[in-house]
Amino acid sequence: MQRTSIIFKKPYEIELIESPLPAPGEEEVLIETRISAISPGTELLVYRGQFPPNLPVDVAIPALARPFGYPLAFGYASVGQVVEIGRSIKKELLDQLVFCFHPHESHYTIRQDQLIPLPDDIDSVDAVFLATMETAVNFLMDGRPIIGENIAVFGQGIVGLLTTALLSL
Repeated sequence: MQRTSIIFKKPYEIELIESPLPAPGEEEVLIETRISAISPGTELLVYRGQFPPNLPVDVAIPALARPFGYPLAFGYASVGQVVEIGRSIKKELLDQLVFCFHPHESHYTIRQDQLIPLPDDIDSVDAVFLATMETAVNFLMDGRPIIGENIAVFGQGIVGLLTTALLSL
């Protein structure tokens, strides 16, 4: 079997790459992606070649813990289903829907400690926004709004809309 990956080849050039489907290692699972969110702000910077060249892509996400440079697999909001497990993984995880911070790929392997199992009552489309919602929550925690305080949110992209929605609560 093959997997498909989206690769940013150089500024203004993206390519779909086919490669052999990876087998999970002993402590890994194989994920089949159901939905992957595009970050229009960050991914447009990568697409246009406007990222800071001397910074790592993302030190907190193992799949992105490398310096910026082309070619680059990018993306960080994936919801998928565990379709194969390594020898050390509990069988209950098989077929589980999970959220992962991972680039856009049809299938990928990841360590169990890098995935977030999704509860049955959360829809995949809602779950793919977990990374973006985390950013909105961090804005509130950093800004420390007080009940009754007037607040302006500049920018009503995805993060701005989620931040506004949280503030309205």
